[in-house]
Amino acid sequence: MGEMTATVRGNVKAWECDVMEHMNVQHYLARSAETLGQLRVLLGLPAGNVLRHRRERVLFLRELRNGASFEITTGILALDQDGLTTFNEMRNIDSDAIAARFVIELGLIDSAGAPLPLPDHCLAAAERLRIAPPDDLRPPAELHQPAARDWATADDLGLPDTARGTIEPWECDARGELHPRFFMARCSDAVTHLQHGYGLTPNYRKARGLGSAALEYQIEFHRPLRAGDAIIARSGLREMQGKIQRFFHWFMDAASRETVATVETAGTLFDFTSRRSVPIPDDLRQLAAPLIRRF
Repeated sequence: MGEMTATVRGNVKAWECDVMEHMNVQHYLARSAETLGQLRVLLGLPAGNVLRHRRERVLFLRELRNGASFEITTGILALDQDGLTTFNEMRNIDSDAIAARFVIELGLIDSAGAPLPLPDHCLAAAERLRIAPPDDLRPPAELHQPAARDWATADDLGLPDTARGTIEPWECDARGELHPRFFMARCSDAVTHLQHGYGLTPNYRKARGLGSAALEYQIEFHRPLRAGDAIIARSGLREMQGKIQRFFHWFMDAASRETVATVETAGTLFDFTSRRSVPIPDDLRQLAAPLIRRF
């Protein structure tokens, strides 16, 4: 087995923080995505070959707040001719606490977007970065899904429309595809509208001194989004248990209504003064109960 390799070092800027006074989720994904350039060099990928996200699991473990310095280290969990799965660990170097972990399934593509096998010399270089998963990396939740995650099923389930927009050129990467950072920003848009529908509004949080934070995202990218694409998110609430809210988003192409990405996420509420998570209030649980969808 190899060792984790430093791939990103930086610090949190004020403009990367949101109304919860911590680094917004989109910037975690932005910094994690920076590891791909370093990984490309480490593997010796040929010019024109690109690693594209297929799936990404993000675990948020500690807040990063304005001014915090951090480092991301990277290893490879799985490897075959069709692609690889990387593991990124983001650590607050001021407190030596792990802030986030990322498990990313990647495929290699050429300049036209066609899938490629990993060249033999890249496979050999990747073997030197192979690691075992950390003992405390919890497995992803087993979440039942409907037979199809499509527009018709969203209609049948009465899922609200939670985010709409058009992909802008400045949201795209060098290939003209939506960058993971800005996909996550669209998820933030969707969740606020979903929560508004069951009463978790800014006024509700302010009156009770509550903040909210993401705990985990499981993202599947079904096809790339490009500048000019119009998208719609249909979202639902899975459950509220103890301190945890679980919800999901299905992102659709507005023109074709094709499902382009699906997301499962878990979040919590926290006391804004102590910055510690708290149980979901009973009144909020009652407001949300009619909106919970089970498969």
